[in-house]
Amino acid sequence: MSARIRRVLATLTLGVVSTACIFDPVAPEIQIDTLDAALNEVTLPALDYAAAVFSGVGVVTPTIVPSRCQFDGTSQVFVCGTLSGGGLTLNQNYTLLDGAGGKQAAYDMTTTSGLVVSSAVSGTAVGAGTSRSVDGEQQLTLSGLGTAQHTINGSSLTRTTITHTNGAEPPITSTITTKVVDLVVPLPLPGDPTPWPASGTIELQTNTDLGYVIPLDAGSTISSATLEFSGSAIVQLTITTPKGKEMCRIDITTTLLGC
Repeated sequence: MSARIRRVLATLTLGVVSTACIFDPVAPEIQIDTLDAALNEVTLPALDYAAAVFSGVGVVTPTIVPSRCQFDGTSQVFVCGTLSGGGLTLNQNYTLLDGAGGKQAAYDMTTTSGLVVSSAVSGTAVGAGTSRSVDGEQQLTLSGLGTAQHTINGSSLTRTTITHTNGAEPPITSTITTKVVDLVVPLPLPGDPTPWPASGTIELQTNTDLGYVIPLDAGSTISSATLEFSGSAIVQLTITTPKGKEMCRIDITTTLLGC
């Protein structure tokens, strides 16, 4: 997906405060049955829009590098070093699970069956004449490790407030949610390209309060987009706005969300 598409979600009114990539995303390299491969899977290109919505400013978070994470014996969680840039801070951790759901202190290709990645973003990004405060949390669960078919589920909740520095307009507040539902990811063979989910959906929704006061026009809007996968970057897209519903098929590697 191009940098422009990674940063901009026009149909969900998520304007980008800064044109700089805050977390400098890198396309995952395909590997098999390793911790790196499992962490790469939760940053597949299919998840770019979910990650960008979670960030609150339209940027995609990077793949976790295991060397920046330390195992905490008390919580049984791998806590990763903080990343920051553009006024925002990203904190992440991950948990390894065995077949019974028990936590593990190390990845084992024969017994590790699941991975849970938790992320939290916060801070204020300042742009030309505006500032955007962001507070968001995301959790993604990868299951089926050790089998030929992996599944990703997850959700996020992010709250943003856009403030005009001159005070001429009221603040715009948004509650942004994502749901990743049963994304089935085939296990690639060595040398294969990055896989696209064979099935599953990603749901994005924004509820924005424009700060208007009655009896002016409606002071809030709700918009949503649902991407349904079927084995490639071409997805069935359903967009719902106050003006109605639209459905179409688009290539999300070349096209912004819109019908």
